[in-house]
Amino acid sequence: MYLRLSLLLTLLGLLCQPSLAQENRVNSGWYEIVYCGAGPDSKAAKLQTLLPQIYEKLLLVLADVKQGVASKAFRAYFKTNDNIAYVESIFQQIAAGSPVQVPVEGAPSGFTVPYSPMIVCVDPTTPGVNYLQEQCKGVTAASNDNTQIVVLCDLFWTLTDRVMPRSSECPKVKYNKFHPDDHRLVQNQFGAFVHEFAHTYTGVWGTHETYEPTAAVKLSAQESLRNPQNFALYAASVVAGCTKYVNPKRLRDNEELKLELDEGDIDAATALTNQIIAEEAADPTEEDATVLDTPPPLMEMFEPAGNATGGINLGELIPGTRRDGGGKRRA
Repeated sequence: MYLRLSLLLTLLGLLCQPSLAQENRVNSGWYEIVYCGAGPDSKAAKLQTLLPQIYEKLLLVLADVKQGVASKAFRAYFKTNDNIAYVESIFQQIAAGSPVQVPVEGAPSGFTVPYSPMIVCVDPTTPGVNYLQEQCKGVTAASNDNTQIVVLCDLFWTLTDRVMPRSSECPKVKYNKFHPDDHRLVQNQFGAFVHEFAHTYTGVWGTHETYEPTAAVKLSAQESLRNPQNFALYAASVVAGCTKYVNPKRLRDNEELKLELDEGDIDAATALTNQIIAEEAADPTEEDATVLDTPPPLMEMFEPAGNATGGINLGELIPGTRRDGGGKRRA
């Protein structure tokens, strides 16, 4: 969710007023907390408790990042050890509340000014930020492109019993897909915070974002770095202690196999299927046995049990087909 660029100027103007600045701005580390109230029961006080907790959990995430693809979570969401340095830098910045390089309107391209990251609480009674109520409908938090600002919406404060990801929310895996394939692992204050500040520190806004876990795993190594949800899902998975993950290579193999079958190239499909069987035998996918009642598509049914070395011939498995002209399937 993205906010209007005018928000930055509006907030800065309001905070420059002496009567408002002191009571509406506090800090937690390098994070500025704005319009979140004052006193022990205020949202600001709750954030000053929450942010150190997020920091501690991000230390666990950073330790996992160092493992690279030896971590099944990292392999699923970021694919390659070539991404370790970049992913580590994003989580380090979120953990530390590093200055955000904000482009200056009208300045030469690439010219930026560093600002402390700013958290703004939506308050329907505060001039200048009350209009954000409309933009916060249905979301827990929102980031503003090309600024250092993340807005916490009313829904964020309904998650008081869901502060951190929980192991009970880890999805199961069957036929190399997550079940349930939804957002529940990041529907908590930790997940919302990491997601929005991943937007801020990657500088990725305004692009089509992939949210479902299996689809996020299917992204390429480069695409995963430009999908803030990958950072949130990965971090939440590590914090929750999830142990079962979709294998990204097998997802791509299945897509290729489906294409070969659709095109009727039985020889190519047979060769790829035997490759998948051999790889599965060498590195079995951890799956839950009783997740789905319906059978998987044909391309997902080939398992190594009893057939890991001998291979299969898809031309013999698909009735009513024959080889003709380079292995093309014809009815």
